Amino acid sequence: MRVLGKIGALLYLVAAVAVSGVALGLGIAPVMGAVAEPFTKRLELMLELMPARIALAVCAAILLLGVLITVIRTFVTRRPPDAVHPEGDPDIQVTCAALTSIARAAAEAEGVMVESVKARVMGKDRSQIRFTIEAIAFTDSDFKRYAAYIQERVQAACERMLGATGVTVSVRFLPSKTTVVTKEVSRERA
Repeated sequence: MRVLGKIGALLYLVAAVAVSGVALGLGIAPVMGAVAEPFTKRLELMLELMPARIALAVCAAILLLGVLITVIRTFVTRRPPDAVHPEGDPDIQVTCAALTSIARAAAEAEGVMVESVKARVMGKDRSQIRFTIEAIAFTDSDFKRYAAYIQERVQAACERMLGATGVTVSVRFLPSKTTVVTKEVSRERA
């Protein structure tokens, strides 16, 4: 979450606490009776002041704006495309799953284990695809050569399948050190 989003979330939280506190304070009086009376009287006296009413109105507006933004984002958000249209032809679709399978097979190399392959369709006409390949190299040198080798193989294999250009490959190497925990178990029977 970016800084502006965090500030907005904090404002929303403060506004929610203020509005719900006032609503709860005024709504609890009939239920609690004499116990809540001093609290509700103070709250009513505070709400007689103009700055308090303005602050409460601003908090309520922030809450309503947050709800409105959430509803709009829910209805407007589209699914990311799951198919590529080679050369922008809308009549031909190749799914990301098929291309991911080919990319994974092409990325396999000696001394490299492919951890994950993620595909993302790009371009206005959905004719391009970007792969992010996360791999573990079992060597401590020449990552650049391995990355170039994987990029060339994946790009060539996917472009051969699509029959068109528009494949971009990004290779990320993950740490190769693993920790093995062993536990000794006795085989004695009671």
